[in-house]
Amino acid sequence: MQITKELIERYHQGQCSPDEQDIVQQWLESDEVEMSFPENIDLNAIEDKGWKKISSRYHIPEVQEQRRGFKFNYRIILQLAACLMLVLATLFYLNTKLKSENPNRTLAYKEVKTLKGQKLSVSLPDGTIVWMNAESILRFPVSFKGHLRELEFSGEAYFNVAKDRSKPFVIHTAKTKVQVLGTRFNLRALVAETATSVVVEEGKVQFSGDSGKQHQILTANKRGVFQIGSSGVSSMKTEEVHAGKYTAWRNNELLFDNVTMQEVAQVLERWYNVKITINRQALRKERYTGSFNNPALSVVLESMGFAVKFNYKQHGQTFIIY
Repeated sequence: MQITKELIERYHQGQCSPDEQDIVQQWLESDEVEMSFPENIDLNAIEDKGWKKISSRYHIPEVQEQRRGFKFNYRIILQLAACLMLVLATLFYLNTKLKSENPNRTLAYKEVKTLKGQKLSVSLPDGTIVWMNAESILRFPVSFKGHLRELEFSGEAYFNVAKDRSKPFVIHTAKTKVQVLGTRFNLRALVAETATSVVVEEGKVQFSGDSGKQHQILTANKRGVFQIGSSGVSSMKTEEVHAGKYTAWRNNELLFDNVTMQEVAQVLERWYNVKITINRQALRKERYTGSFNNPALSVVLESMGFAVKFNYKQHGQTFIIY
């Protein structure tokens, strides 16, 4: 009987007659198997007893086991890859959702501070220039992303905002919000003061309280003031002014326009990084008007002393007015 592929497969599957089983087993034991191994035999279908005898001459067990193992490992790799893709897709979705809900979450910020007696000019990523007065804090992203140019500020500063109609420029203070497209204005939002004010030199500014319920549109030489009273009730007013009076500090011009000596002392402390004490209550309420161009503190005090009738003495960085 001729040994064929079909015969070997039937032998493996246990479908041979007793005579056919004897013939195949004799063939497997004989040297003839070396010369008459059927072509195109399906090695994957041959296992157990038939496989062991056939493969003993051809070292097929190792090849077959490697092949079967490779298929198994490949299947595992595909499953792991599918799981990994699912995890990555989920992370991408969550990251995109977080960015859309809070676009500032991924932004890197820079913070600039000025001390008493210090003034500083800062260039923002969009080309806006900010002149910061003493005791001010400016916090802004290293690059403006999204549809707004937003930053946070406290203190006093003069803003020359670069024009970009596609990205409004928004300043957040503790109590207010200022929104512009491109203009020049002075913003005063000192922590120690209950009022926040904006004076426009050029262009147009939208000035509003933090709740957004009260707002004003300010143009050149208009001053908006937002104030929260002792009762917690807020108010907003607008007045005509000369903008140069409020921006003169940028050129080291010190201007006082009918302000109390107590207010003068607060300004001088920020400008010169000193401590000024007025030891008489009535003197604190006296009013003063005057201007100085890049003055020394001694010159200012002597001029004021002549006008308001007071003397002063110095102890280190402390000046006592009496």
